[in-house]
Amino acid sequence: MFFLLGTFFGCSEDTEDNTAPALSHAEKGWGFYQAGDYAQALLSFERALNFDEALADAHNGVGWSHLSLSLAIPVAQEAFQNAVRLDAANADAWIGLANLLYLRQKDASDFRAALRAVDNAMNADAQYLYRHDYDSPAGLHALKAACYYYLGENPDARQEVEKALRIDLENRSARALDALLQK
Repeated sequence: MFFLLGTFFGCSEDTEDNTAPALSHAEKGWGFYQAGDYAQALLSFERALNFDEALADAHNGVGWSHLSLSLAIPVAQEAFQNAVRLDAANADAWIGLANLLYLRQKDASDFRAALRAVDNAMNADAQYLYRHDYDSPAGLHALKAACYYYLGENPDARQEVEKALRIDLENRSARALDALLQK
């Protein structure tokens, strides 16, 4: 009996033992995500979190997967917020949060928060930028321009469109906004 109690109370979850499988599942998740299999990506990211709840990039993956599957916006938002809470330098999670807030368009505060999130992404760790969905700074400037446009702040929108087009003349979002601002 004493042996069983000692074994039971002596066992503790070793987080180092959980890191490797968590990272492996997260890596598989990003592979599925890149392949467009967002449902399988979501499962992989959730498995990663089962091994390590503090793995910021797995939370980020849950957010992007939910967003790409058009699933529960509050769950995606919570995932992105967890990711940036755990790793404030994760620019990709900031971009995901900005995207979500822009798409939600609940009120002007969403656009303001999206602008702050894009700025946080641009000031965060560059290794996380342009991993997927956004491939250059032009896309981020176009996202900021769209936020300013919906806020009715056309001079700021124009400035961001110009930045985006200086980087990439073919950026469709920036070109569409440029046309809207010409009216």
